[in-house]
Amino acid sequence: MESLILKEVLSWCPTAISAVLLFVVLYLIKKINGNEKAHAEHAKNLQNIIEAKLASLKTDTAKILDEHARRISNLELEYVRRDTFYRELGGWKDDINRLSGQFMEFTKNIIELWKDRKEQ
Repeated sequence: MESLILKEVLSWCPTAISAVLLFVVLYLIKKINGNEKAHAEHAKNLQNIIEAKLASLKTDTAKILDEHARRISNLELEYVRRDTFYRELGGWKDDINRLSGQFMEFTKNIIELWKDRKEQ
């Protein structure tokens, strides 16, 4: 009787081990698929976070660059290059000298006209 039970157990043993192994493999595959979905969601969340950070970084960088460009243009307006300043100032000096000369001639002409009227 013992040999018959032992024979029966041994005949069912490979099937039972195969069934247990099948259940273990199916369980592991299910776990891997579940982890894959969780990892895919996590990767998608990370991608969205990174894209949002990059977009804010782009806007912040654009704002900073605009601010620097504005400051540079203000500096260029406030601090004209020396040769440009002297060239423009020299032009003003010539204009002022020319106008003052014309004004002096005009005043001389007026004085002469008044002298002529007084003499008459």
